[in-house]
Amino acid sequence: MKLGKHFTLAELTVSQSATRRGIPNDPDARSLANLQLLVRHVLDPLREAVGPVHVSSAYRSPRVNKMVGGAATSQHVQGQAADFTVPGMTTQQVVDRIRAMGLPVDQCIEEFSRWVHVSYSERHRRQFLRARRNPAGKTMYEVIP
Repeated sequence: MKLGKHFTLAELTVSQSATRRGIPNDPDARSLANLQLLVRHVLDPLREAVGPVHVSSAYRSPRVNKMVGGAATSQHVQGQAADFTVPGMTTQQVVDRIRAMGLPVDQCIEEFSRWVHVSYSERHRRQFLRARRNPAGKTMYEVIP
């Protein structure tokens, strides 16, 4: 099922860990509608601007989210978020491009210099953050000016 011009439901619900364990990862109607909004307003425009966008995690059922250690309040559970990389671009370059394009993100987080997390919701906070681990291993967030 296509969710927009360039993304399918399968792309945004894949979970290798869940699949190996036989755990379903099917969004309800509200989460599906949220995925469509995320694709329409953020992911499709980004793909058109930069080329391939490789999504590693988008929708997560509550069970899958718990299994992967996601926060209980994660926007992934609502179908409002995706984690991804763009071949040939650093995570900081991707964040800079999203900001320059003025995409209506709720949050855009450069995570550990490994992937980018974007979310889309009615809040439209337009938060740009960087996630790093402190010496004790706790994740800390700083605002990207």
